[in-house]
Amino acid sequence: MTASKEIWVFGDFRNYFQNRVTLQILARASGMARKAGYKICAVVLGHGTMEYQSEYFAHGADRLYVFDDPSLSNYCIETYSSLMAGLAEQHRPEIILVGATRFGREMAPRVAKRLGTGLTADCIDLSLDSAGRLVQTAPSFGGNLIASILTPSQRPQMATVRPGIFQELPHNDQASGETVICNIPDSLPKPKVTLIDSVK
Repeated sequence: MTASKEIWVFGDFRNYFQNRVTLQILARASGMARKAGYKICAVVLGHGTMEYQSEYFAHGADRLYVFDDPSLSNYCIETYSSLMAGLAEQHRPEIILVGATRFGREMAPRVAKRLGTGLTADCIDLSLDSAGRLVQTAPSFGGNLIASILTPSQRPQMATVRPGIFQELPHNDQASGETVICNIPDSLPKPKVTLIDSVK
């Protein structure tokens, strides 16, 4: 099955006003999409996410895939990874981009492993080559070299992106898009860790 012409950005809205990496990635994805005819999609998992959904539209998303359920109120690596990978298996995006936050660095490799694809970590630049492939630029050898990495055949092409690399787009109050409401499957893995309490 061929990949769809979609670039997905994982919506990591924890500490939203301090951590803007999702908006920064949406901006970069929007620039690439205009050149290659891709649709920009944000994937939102959580509970009570309506305000974040409107923010993602205002910063460049064309479509949202939304799991909104009380069971997703707290980040759980097994649950979130399973939902993200299952959704990707169903819709076959061309590219998945994740912020290199603590959670993103934990989740993205699990999703890539399940999807049988590669992952470039901590990218400092993203672009598309003449063939439409994602050029993933990342430090290597302890930061002494900069490598440009391609995923020639496996799909989706996946990368995590460092916060603060790209400039987010200006907020557009008039922006809108399509929202796809996703249902949580019955076959989710049982979490190995239970959150007892959380204090900021």
